[in-house]
Amino acid sequence: MKYRRMQNRNARLEKRMVRSAFPNAGQQRKTSIRRHLFIVTVAVFVIGLLQGCAGLAPRQKAALPGRPPQAEQLLTELDAVVAQAGVQDASSFKVPGFPYLRTNRFLAAMKERLVGDEQKTLWVKEMYRLDYEARKKEIQNLPNETLSDLNSKPGGIPDREALLVRTSTAAAQLFEYDRIQPVFFETLRGAVAVPEEYSTSMRVFGLYPIAAIPITIGTKIAYNKFRKWHQSPMADLTVEGRLMAFAAKGGGTSGGGKPAHLFTAARRNAFGLPDLNHADIMTLVRSYAPVIIQDVVAGYDRFGEAVWNDTTVAIDQRRPVIYYYITTSFIRQIPVLQINYTLWYSERSGEKTPSYEKGPLDGLTLRISLDRNGQPVMADIMNNCGCYHFYAPPKERVDKIVSSSDGLYPFVPVWLPPDYPDKSLTLRVNSGWHQVEHLYASEAPADAAIYRLIPYDRLEALPRADGSYASVFTAAGIMKNSTRIEPYIFFSVGIHDIGYMRQRNHHAVKMIGRAHFTDPDIFDGKFVFNPAEQNRSGAAW
Repeated sequence: MKYRRMQNRNARLEKRMVRSAFPNAGQQRKTSIRRHLFIVTVAVFVIGLLQGCAGLAPRQKAALPGRPPQAEQLLTELDAVVAQAGVQDASSFKVPGFPYLRTNRFLAAMKERLVGDEQKTLWVKEMYRLDYEARKKEIQNLPNETLSDLNSKPGGIPDREALLVRTSTAAAQLFEYDRIQPVFFETLRGAVAVPEEYSTSMRVFGLYPIAAIPITIGTKIAYNKFRKWHQSPMADLTVEGRLMAFAAKGGGTSGGGKPAHLFTAARRNAFGLPDLNHADIMTLVRSYAPVIIQDVVAGYDRFGEAVWNDTTVAIDQRRPVIYYYITTSFIRQIPVLQINYTLWYSERSGEKTPSYEKGPLDGLTLRISLDRNGQPVMADIMNNCGCYHFYAPPKERVDKIVSSSDGLYPFVPVWLPPDYPDKSLTLRVNSGWHQVEHLYASEAPADAAIYRLIPYDRLEALPRADGSYASVFTAAGIMKNSTRIEPYIFFSVGIHDIGYMRQRNHHAVKMIGRAHFTDPDIFDGKFVFNPAEQNRSGAAW
């Protein structure tokens, strides 16, 4: 007993001596432990990311030998000239090794779902069409001096139209050669992919796991704010200026004007989608065109037509315009048609707009997804930076909303109005910040201003005063001069030029996790749809 007491006394004395000689030893030990834990955590995170992104390494260029050399040389040379001039069209994505094809996320997803020769043929045909459309815009946007350089070469091309014809001929020659090769389809399928809008390296160096904590909290706060707007009566929403209504000429679906004839079985292509010509598309776009109720305080609240002010993108507020384009997605693994409506404002401003989000140019995109019978099965909306994305499905067609791995549920502040599409979908948009505060169905007011519907392609080859053309977007899919300070604040989320306005097919819509607006599986990954629900005509999915 006496010996044990002596041992304890000596131990206490030893501790006091250590503390006296090294007064911060305990704190240093704790700091060292924390430091090692942090290093280990970061190391594990980095290794995980690198392993997870092993498949994102640059793909080896696929190519088929023996191709017509002149045709291949022409397309290769033109691609180099276009890249040097910085006029690449970013609305679709090149297929390595196949210079006559481009793809998108839907077609990339389809490559593992193709059944039968008809679908395979249509799949290649759609990529061929995307390349033609992209090259047409790129040739249109080439500077005159570049075209002059091409003309100076032996066998040079006299003008843009002739260049497009030569390019199309070369593409056809390459395709005709490739498609009879035994390895064509499998080689092509292995080459088709679409890059992400997220940078893993940015997330690694930005310590994404740490940055994600306050961003997640901020996201939930924003969700609560938006949910309160949508759940409040219209009369309770703040009006900062005056409410102005805008409607499409000849638009709306009132009186049963839904174009059901476009969705008959006889009109479907190999993917089961309506085979539409230009007139059909215009009928569809007008039928589902939204009504916009805009709170107008100043000119920055008047959406309009994109124009050039010298070399700067501007919005002509005197001419209200909504740009449209067609996309495709999956719902219950079934391809569905989508109509996209895009608005542009001159500026994001106003007292209630977060200061770090303010800047030149702003916009909204409404997307309406239609089932095989032409009935709306989803509406979703985002700002044109990709932020504030939310969903509005019909309540009766959703069995379950599914949370993602980050614990955040898809944001559904409101269901699709039950009287839509008998009445027009109506968006109440606030001033300055340009967020949708209310989504409902209504008849267009008699005094509504009329907006025009213009193909989105116009933005990608927009005429200038001197007769030349240029895209309002960079080769990276970023809208020119839509500058923001957000990249300096939210670097860690891994989105290049976050907060800037973006071109179609380049919208990352989540800061936490990863998601793209045009991901064709975005709906099936977040909702369990009711397979038994029938539309009003009595036809099932």
